[in-house]
Amino acid sequence: MMPLMPVAAAILALQAASSPPPSTAPNATTAVAQRAATPPVIDGKDNDDVWRQAPVIKDFRQVQPTEDANPSFPTEAKVAYDDHNFYVFVRAFDSHPDSIKKLLARRDVRICCDQIKIVIDSYHDRRTGFEFGVNPAGVKRDYAIYGDDQQEDDAWDGVWEVATQVDSLGWTAEFRIPLSQLRYAHTSSNVFGFAIWRDIDRHGGERVGWPLFRTSRRGFVSQLGDVVGLEGLAAPRRLELAPYAVVKNVPVPAFERDQQYTAGADIKYGITSNITVDATVNPDFGQVDADPSVVNLTSFETFFQERRPFFVEGTGIFNFGVNCNIVNCSGEGLFYSRRVGRDPQLRGLYGDAQSPNASRILGAAKITGRLPGGLTLGAVEGVTQREHGLGDRTIEPFTATARAASASWRPPSTAIWTNGPRTICGAAPTWARSISAIGSTTTTTKSPGHSTSAR
Repeated sequence: MMPLMPVAAAILALQAASSPPPSTAPNATTAVAQRAATPPVIDGKDNDDVWRQAPVIKDFRQVQPTEDANPSFPTEAKVAYDDHNFYVFVRAFDSHPDSIKKLLARRDVRICCDQIKIVIDSYHDRRTGFEFGVNPAGVKRDYAIYGDDQQEDDAWDGVWEVATQVDSLGWTAEFRIPLSQLRYAHTSSNVFGFAIWRDIDRHGGERVGWPLFRTSRRGFVSQLGDVVGLEGLAAPRRLELAPYAVVKNVPVPAFERDQQYTAGADIKYGITSNITVDATVNPDFGQVDADPSVVNLTSFETFFQERRPFFVEGTGIFNFGVNCNIVNCSGEGLFYSRRVGRDPQLRGLYGDAQSPNASRILGAAKITGRLPGGLTLGAVEGVTQREHGLGDRTIEPFTATARAASASWRPPSTAIWTNGPRTICGAAPTWARSISAIGSTTTTTKSPGHSTSAR
């Protein structure tokens, strides 16, 4: 993992040298956050001191089916914060609360029923953000947003809390979003992009929002309002550790049993409030959702969504789309993280029933973040072990891969480079609002009796 050390040093140097972006003109719709002297109890009730003091947001307008129409029911919201959390309380008035459906579902599954969703652009870059939604039964949904065109990644699962309650006035939702889950510049005063949406299911899928979101206009995050008054936000040193251990009792020939042990861990550490380091050692993906069954009769590869926890962080930074008119429209990008730990390439030739169907990842590390000046940086490196088949033949070589990406907020061009064992190539600029780079290096080993090469 040594190649990431100079990258991390360069990022921290730029972090110190970068200046905050120039202040933007205030929007027509601005919310003011109230600092909480005492954290509110997350119970779906607004009887805490901070909710009595916080300014009320009332100017909700209909988004659909009729843009900028009066909503069927009024909605009110309040915003607060403290040294560790960002709080939102939403009161959804309803003249017939007994008609509000409370259905349970799995996390991130959108079903019928009303919904309250908050959107936070903590970088205030008008391009990225986070969504947190809940229905009256307390079913949570969360997404990371990459790009202004509402490119949502539902594989992102933040750690946050919400409580709902149906009462005589309608229903409520009270959110607690830890600041450790957000990414923002560490300054004396912050401004977050912010929006609230409410879905009224039984009124033909009516959606109301603050501020007014116009479906007739392009862009999603760029239409958010502002929440101001966020003074002295801390830069939490986020540390998350998820270790695991697995014990297997595997049958072997001659009626014997083989006791096998394995262990590993996922680590996340926030160097600053906007720079995060992720690492994994001998990861296990046994709890990751299986890919859907696909029948592919084309000559192109099937591209599956990335859901492995380590690779989900900062997905948008490494997202380099390919023009589907030139290649295909199956979701191909210049960087496809699912190839790290892939099915061994030569398993069909030299493998057997005992050969693994995935290359074991020995370890990987990644650093992602955005500097105060708007520069987005990312680097990822991983090492996979050699896999062998019949006669100790190599079906996947020992491989060390390093890939890096960076994007700025101004130059209208994109640059791509790839560096393999024997090939170097470059791509011409394309239109974009960012400048990006991606590269890879691969090293391979030779097994006894024959040679292998990386493709």
